[in-house]
Amino acid sequence: MKLLDIFKDDNDINEKSVLGFLSFAILAAYGIVDVVTGLEGKQFVVEPIILEVFAALTAGCFGISSYEKVQNRKTEAERDKVLLGADTKPLPEDEG
Repeated sequence: MKLLDIFKDDNDINEKSVLGFLSFAILAAYGIVDVVTGLEGKQFVVEPIILEVFAALTAGCFGISSYEKVQNRKTEAERDKVLLGADTKPLPEDEG
């Protein structure tokens, strides 16, 4: 897959999940660096707005991606219901 394929509408990559993961990785790297520098007795200074933006980006991307996944499940269930027929009855051996 080429890098430019990511920007097509019909790709297999969920861009929101990728962006959310990268944002989370940056937050995790910040946490690790902060702990290491704290153990060394140094202060690691980062503007709070930067952390807030990455936290909001992570939550937003994962939230939107999860919401879309739930919505797609509903539509898949509705599609299955239409394909099987809404008034299908269980087979006699399925009844207890």
